[in-house]
Amino acid sequence: MKTEEMKESSEADPPPSPTFSSLPYDIILNCLARVSRFHYPTLSLVSKEFQSLITSRELYATRSRIGKTESFLYICLNLTKNNNPKYRWFTLPPVPNNQKLLPIRLFPYHLKSSTIISTGSEIYRIGGLLWGNRNKSVSIFDCRSHQWRRLPKMRLPRASAAAHVIDGKIYVIGGYKYNDSQNQGEVYDPNTQTWESILLTTPLDLTTKVSRKVYDMHGMNICFVEIDNLLCQISVSDGKLNWRHPRGDDIGWARVKRLEQGRFGNHLVYVEKSGGGRRVTVWWKSVVFHYRSREYETEIWCAEISFERHGLEELWGFVEWSKKVFTFNGCDSPTNFVMDSAIVTN
Repeated sequence: MKTEEMKESSEADPPPSPTFSSLPYDIILNCLARVSRFHYPTLSLVSKEFQSLITSRELYATRSRIGKTESFLYICLNLTKNNNPKYRWFTLPPVPNNQKLLPIRLFPYHLKSSTIISTGSEIYRIGGLLWGNRNKSVSIFDCRSHQWRRLPKMRLPRASAAAHVIDGKIYVIGGYKYNDSQNQGEVYDPNTQTWESILLTTPLDLTTKVSRKVYDMHGMNICFVEIDNLLCQISVSDGKLNWRHPRGDDIGWARVKRLEQGRFGNHLVYVEKSGGGRRVTVWWKSVVFHYRSREYETEIWCAEISFERHGLEELWGFVEWSKKVFTFNGCDSPTNFVMDSAIVTN
């Protein structure tokens, strides 16, 4: 009898292994916070519980507390063909071995000449042109949940305005059809969800100072990069990368030297700051013809550039990485295929 009982006991099923979801909530948050956001879309498919955790504010607060935040570049490409406007948003995750543009399917319709600015894990789309007319609309995109919502409209319709976040408020300068000081700027307070006008005594000067990214009268794409504790201007003009010392009036624009121009020739179309504001990413495209299929293919390339200053009048550039990040059929994409971008950290 004892032998039979021992046999039954030995053949009994082992106790079930504890599941990940059975762990204490704080431990689950701590584990997920250490995983790159690049993997969150896949993890959200595991269960509704995972989906809820990955979009929770507690998870991103934990990431911030343990120092595991990441910066993702969000970029809008102009894929217009045959005069049919088509703007699509993508994200470029900070994963060295997987620098590929990932499409964002729920981003709101992109208006031409709208202003894009980011704060925390949110991207604001402000104003723009709708059927050729300036627009008052404002939308906000949550990069954690990939959901968007509309915000209260601005007081005045604006397009190609400058914008910046100061003390949690969003200042929007310019872009109105009349160039008078009373209507040059307004500020949005997320706490009260209201817009108020601001009076500018020197609108051009303030526009230059508060803008995260501006375009000068010659159409150069400009961003501001901190190099040796100096805030220098980096631009793309005529397909080349240029820089300007903070005392630009004395020195003017100069070519960034030591770059391996063979990688991208003189075909750069866009520059955006990266690497915590100390580097830039540059963009260009290449058209490839496949002889077998007799078809064209357009490749979009991206590279990250770091800098070294040599004296007051010389800046050297170094390619940290360079990679093809997107491909599509055909060769009739617009020359300026990059519309807008934003860097989101969370």
